Amino acid sequence: MDSIGIRGYAAALGNTRVAIDQLVDDPEKFDGIPSIWITNDIQQLMLETARAALKHSDVQPIDVDALFWVSALATNHQRPSESNQRADLNHFCYSASWLHSELGLRQAAITGIAQQGCAGLFNAIRLAGGQLAFEPGIRNILIVAGDALNPSADRQILFNLISDAACAMIVSRDRLSYRTLGVHQITKGAFWDVNSKTSEIAAGYFPSAKSVVRGLLERLSLEPSEIDWVIPTGIRRDSWLILLNLWGIPAERCFFPEISFGHTIQADSFLILKEAENAGAILSGQRILLFTFGFGSTWSAVVLETTI
Repeated sequence: MDSIGIRGYAAALGNTRVAIDQLVDDPEKFDGIPSIWITNDIQQLMLETARAALKHSDVQPIDVDALFWVSALATNHQRPSESNQRADLNHFCYSASWLHSELGLRQAAITGIAQQGCAGLFNAIRLAGGQLAFEPGIRNILIVAGDALNPSADRQILFNLISDAACAMIVSRDRLSYRTLGVHQITKGAFWDVNSKTSEIAAGYFPSAKSVVRGLLERLSLEPSEIDWVIPTGIRRDSWLILLNLWGIPAERCFFPEISFGHTIQADSFLILKEAENAGAILSGQRILLFTFGFGSTWSAVVLETTI
């Protein structure tokens, strides 16, 4: 994995802004989030983000050897058919194949990644690294991740507000912006029934978050003091202060966004990483910790090292 990582990436929020006072009665309960962002077409947003990632990475579609489609929501793994001849065949109209066609990825094999909630993108990074490490003929893997709730859905989930967003990246061996030092995840299948296990998930969240990050740092022979930045997700800021304390990382090393957009399921970390880059906070040689939790339930952490 020494020479494998992220060559380039792009991330985007939905294109429609909804003020928080239109969603909740007490906006102050939600960490000062002014608004969330929604989209009526998440697959189109994923397509646009994929094109932006290819451009940012300076990779042509013909040079993509594998495509990973990542989504927490099962409905986003299907593409509505253009024909009504046989309804049963609609189940086999896959979004990844549609994206493959739209982008002209003539050489790319496709893989769908699901059932890990918000942790799907991190697992895709892990799987892409493993494929590049063990298949010398693979050069570039395009990961495209995104989720959108129904526009009329309740946007409150476990004290957090949900925005729609997409993220895409090229994982490669060449011209890296971020080298992948390691990825680690813990899955607790006993929490599979999210509706009936909400209390248990809440109780296990912080201990499992501590375990997955500490486990990854130990595997990489890194001390918490050697992490230069923590890039958070869009969940509540006060929960991140607890996490940082559990990990032994000073709070000032967490780059919080200037304006919170809530949680986006897949894209949070890279939306905020881009903001950190634009602010001039990310320097070459720094080690960056990403962490997320996904219903199902999976806790996942990634450590990247900047090469830009």
